[in-house]
Amino acid sequence: MSSLDFLSILSVALPVYLTMAAGAAARRTGLLKPEADASLMKLCVMLLTPALIIERVAGNPSVMKPAPVVIAAGLGFALVALGIAFTYFVAPLIGLRKGEGRRTFSVACGLQNYGFVAIPIVTALFPDEGTLGVLFTFTLGVEIACWTAGVGMLTGFDKAPWRHALNAPVITILLSLALNFTGLHAWIPRVAHNTFEMLGACAVPLAVLLIGASIADLIGQERTQWKVALLSPVLRLGVLPLAFVAAAYYLPVTTELKRILIVQAAMPSAVFNIMIARMYGGHAPTAVQVVIATTVVSCVTTPVVIAWGLRLVGA
Repeated sequence: MSSLDFLSILSVALPVYLTMAAGAAARRTGLLKPEADASLMKLCVMLLTPALIIERVAGNPSVMKPAPVVIAAGLGFALVALGIAFTYFVAPLIGLRKGEGRRTFSVACGLQNYGFVAIPIVTALFPDEGTLGVLFTFTLGVEIACWTAGVGMLTGFDKAPWRHALNAPVITILLSLALNFTGLHAWIPRVAHNTFEMLGACAVPLAVLLIGASIADLIGQERTQWKVALLSPVLRLGVLPLAFVAAAYYLPVTTELKRILIVQAAMPSAVFNIMIARMYGGHAPTAVQVVIATTVVSCVTTPVVIAWGLRLVGA
């Protein structure tokens, strides 16, 4: 890995973390009030992100056929489910047991940030629309894994609310793919594309600001569990990425999917894991510790993993 590779990727990843820091600063100074979070995130998830998805998926030549889509979604599901299972069996090594954070630790480590941190990095590194479109098909599998393997780990797999996987972004991805498979994408008027582009451009900056504000709210709320804070970055950012990199290296997948696998390998724990823990009977303090620890450490490791991974797989 040359220093130029690392510095180039650092220049792409750093603005994402600086935007998070701006969100945290906005929260601390009172510029971004907590009561605004719910409505702004709902705006982002229900309107802005679907607009971004339609613009980047509909008509995208990389996702015009079902087979590549199924492969990308299948890997998204399999890698997250594997990560959750692996960390569940590792958690007892630091004394975590069922009812004391073991299941939450496994979900928080296994489910990476697959959206709003990854999107700006993918967009900046690979400005062609093809790669970002493949990311959205990959997230189909991640969403299914989240609501089955993830929430099922907390509630019992027979009680997992898998229907929640059919949320606005997922429905928009499926709709956009249907337009591609039927050829109807060609009938989307240019004025609609331009509108989707304008709305979609707002989605990621707003979401990253809100993530930063949410993390600022969490810091200092819970007493630090050092065993969790130390092991979670090792697993999420050191061990689990090996499975993503191995898939990109050994499997006969497209260059776009190789890129997505490498970027996903470098992602910290999803902030959404905290909400999952709180809503479905998990151990929320453990989720908070995993999210904060992996996010802080990923500021350093993300460009390293991406630079090394892309060079290794030739993507």
